[in-house]
Formats: sequence, C-alpha cells, structure tokens
Amino acid sequence: MPRRPRRPTVSGMTLDANLLRRTGESFLAALAARDFARLRGAFADDVRLRLLVPRGPQANAGADETVGRFIGWFGGADELRLESAQVSTVADRLVVTYRLRVRDADRWRLLEQHLVADAGPDGHLTAVDLLCTGFHADS
Repeated sequence: MPRRPRRPTVSGMTLDANLLRRTGESFLAALAARDFARLRGAFADDVRLRLLVPRGPQANAGADETVGRFIGWFGGADELRLESAQVSTVADRLVVTYRLRVRDADRWRLLEQHLVADAGPDGHLTAVDLLCTGFHADS
C-alpha cells in the first residue's frame, strides 16, 4: 500500500526574528574572521550538527565537535574570503547561506554552504543542518 505523504510540520514563531538574524550575522562574522572562539559562542553546549557533504551524511554532537568541524575545514587555510552571504528566517528557523573562497598554498577553492538552524531563547544555536557543496577548484 502506498504511503500517504506527510504534512509539513508547522511551528509557531516563538523566537524573535531579529534575534535569529543577529545570531546568523554573528556566526558569519566569526566564520569569516576565523575567530573560532567567537564561533563557539554561537552554539549551545549541546548543539546537534547534521551535515550533508559530498562524502555523505555525517553528524557531530556538542559545541566543541561542531566548531572542530569548521576548524578542520577552514582553520589551516592561508586565506578565506566571504564572497556572498544571506541571513534570513523561516518562521522560527534561521537560514544562513554563504559562499567562501579559500586559499591553501597556491590554489584557490570555492564552496557554498546552506545552514538551517534552531536556536534557544538566548539565541544560541541548538540544532544545525548544514548542506555543503564541497571544495571545488577555482581559478
């Protein structure tokens, strides 16, 4: 018997959209500056990170593991440029999209990530879903 399609979950707006946007903007500023201590401050201690990256689905638990993921991607880069970014909300979810240009040694790479997150009342991110294009050669 075919499955009936699920209805989308509808969430009531419980967080201030401006707080969510400020959280997203702070996240972007910390990432662009590679200020990983400040980036750590964007996350709740028990944040859950789910990722869809070219190698397949992955997950991390906790702020330290989550920030460790970003350090692994960007911490050793010689240069990182935020090429474009957008911060918005959908109901009580934060949506952050950004394109980065990263230089390691003598090569530039380009990637884009889409982050959809939930935040607690204090604005700290509690659950993050991240989609990444992977790093691609850029001339």
